[in-house]
Amino acid sequence: MDDSSRMWVNLLIYLFFAFLSTIMLVVAWIANRCIKNKRNKYLDEQEKYFSVRISVCNMKTFPDNICHDPMLVTGCAVIANNYFVSWASKFRNFFGGRMNGFVELCTAARRLALVRMLQEAEKHGANAVYNVRFETSTISEGDNNKKAAGGVELIAYGTAVKQA
Repeated sequence: MDDSSRMWVNLLIYLFFAFLSTIMLVVAWIANRCIKNKRNKYLDEQEKYFSVRISVCNMKTFPDNICHDPMLVTGCAVIANNYFVSWASKFRNFFGGRMNGFVELCTAARRLALVRMLQEAEKHGANAVYNVRFETSTISEGDNNKKAAGGVELIAYGTAVKQA
């Protein structure tokens, strides 16, 4: 095989892998959008369902004369970050500014944790949750030198009560 033939073969191999990488990025982006849309639709339905059934308040105290059977309720959400968002955020990190991928990740985790907390409150027959609080932590994979895509854990907790 002469040098010009080798050059064309190497060029075709390069173009094939470039095309394959582009297809994989497009498929990952489409899959991410589908998953996000499905999750947001579920959360919209659940938030609408609970908005008329259970009242949520961040007051530390609740009126003793109308509230019965206080209990702690929690909801936990762990949402993994995907490599596409991590890859895209590296460019945003370079120039600065809002990282929309991570904002959406944290918002989805907060909404999901709140819905799960309200599901637990409903399971116990409560119709109000007082002193609602959120705690967060990050989950990362890899060692300190090379961070890979991780995720966020968000816990919502509060005092569920049955109001008269």
